Order: sequence, then C-alpha cells, then structure tokens
Amino acid sequence: MPETTPSPRAYILGAEIRAARTRCGHSLRSVGGKLDVAHSVIARWERGERVPGPDSIVALCAVLDINGEARERVITLAREAATELANSVSVGADGEADALAALMDFERNAQRITNVAPVVIPGLLQTSDYARAIVDGSTSNAARDRMVSMRIGRRDVLTRRRNPVQYTAFLLEWALLQPIGDDEAMRDQLEFLLEMSERENVTIRVVPQSAGWTPIHAGQYVLLEFAKASPVVLLEHLRSSTLLRDEGDVRAFVSARDDIETMAMSPADTAGLIGEVLDRRG
Repeated sequence: MPETTPSPRAYILGAEIRAARTRCGHSLRSVGGKLDVAHSVIARWERGERVPGPDSIVALCAVLDINGEARERVITLAREAATELANSVSVGADGEADALAALMDFERNAQRITNVAPVVIPGLLQTSDYARAIVDGSTSNAARDRMVSMRIGRRDVLTRRRNPVQYTAFLLEWALLQPIGDDEAMRDQLEFLLEMSERENVTIRVVPQSAGWTPIHAGQYVLLEFAKASPVVLLEHLRSSTLLRDEGDVRAFVSARDDIETMAMSPADTAGLIGEVLDRRG
C-alpha cells in the first residue's frame, strides 16, 4: 500500500492550533467541550490527520483567542489544507511528481532545511541541465520537463526576498566528482554551487573522502524544521518517498546531522575544493 502524506498545510495548521491551545492553557478536553466535539477530534486536528471545517475553524479561533493576522493565516491554512486532503496527495505509487509537490509545500513552510546528499547534488541546488540528466529516463519528455521545472521552482525558498529558508547541504566529496550529464552541464553545476554558497542563508559543506565512513554514507535524507511544528524527515528513493514524523525516528536523523557537522569541511574549505574540482575539469 502506498503511504499517504499528511497534508503539508494540515500539518502546519495542526501545529498552530496546538501552540495556541498550549498558550491559552486549555486541555484537549476543555477545547472539545467548548466546541461540542470529542477531544479525539481536536487531537486529530493537531496531528494534521483531519482539518476543521469552515465553521469549526472560526469557532476554534474564538476559543483559542486567535485574532488579527494570525486568525486570517489560520483560516487560510485550513482552507488550503482541506483542498490538499481532498486531492489526496500521496507519496509512493502515484509517482515522483506528487512526492515532489508535497515536499515543496513543506519546504515553503520550513524555517530550516538540512539536505544530506551522499551521491548527487541536492534538488534545491541543481541546475536545470543537471536535474534533467538525473530524472527517470522512462518518463515522457513532457513529464520530464514538468518535473525539472518543479525542481527548479523549489529554489524560490532559498532566493525569495522575504524570510528565505536557512539551508544547509552536506555532500560527500564523490557528489562533486561523479559526472552527471555532459562536461558543460557538470561545470555549470559546480559553478552554480559556488554562486549559491555566497548567499547568507545557504551553507554548503563537503564530507571529504578521507573521513572514512560517516552517517552520510547511510543514505540521502531531507530534515525540515519549522517554527511551531515538529521536524519531519523525507527519505527519497528511485520512484517513491517516505515521510517520517515519529519523534524517535526524526531524533535519529537530527543526531546524524549533528555528527556529520563535526566531520564536514568548513564552508570556506568546501568552496576551495569545488574550485579545485573545476580547475581540474579545465
């Protein structure tokens, strides 16, 4: 059975509801009593498993003293989350495009993203030619172009003028050396890494081959951290993805990220290494 993601907006909405309830000092049962619904319904709203209807979200804002811009944001999130759940965005058999769309929504709402990439350059840092070279060749040209466009469109979270996400990419040295596409595509990709590394919100660090085995060798993952919602981890595979929300599972990947930080080269040394690789390519 394919795994269905929690609607990204429902997940963020649930965190907003939980934070407001905690701030007001209400229990699940007390909120349920005021709204005349079971406390288990409130719990499902907070986990992002269900979305309050229009009347319920307005009543919830009143009970939890959510006003002004915060109220408008919560009502908008609820409306968008309901649409997402109705569309049943899935991660798995429905294809990479659906998984990518869900990931994009989580990325837009994240405060911090860490991408651990042992083999290829992470999607947020890919050029269009590099991305096109690694998209599944069994897809049609139109589908391939659409998927590449979605990947490039994700970069807005790094370059937007207002509150760009804080982004860190950890790469194995091999990712700089592995030829993807033709020589020109690879040179453009390496030059683009250097360009992006100059942004204040972007950090790129390489784990050198001399480090031996490190947690990055265990596989690629994306750690997304939010202002109020608990972190989530996305594991990407050839034709499917898995979203992890369990606290214990996520904690293991946070710990791995922390370990990788101690083994990776500094951003300045990483930029120097990328320059050396470029020079060797002529």
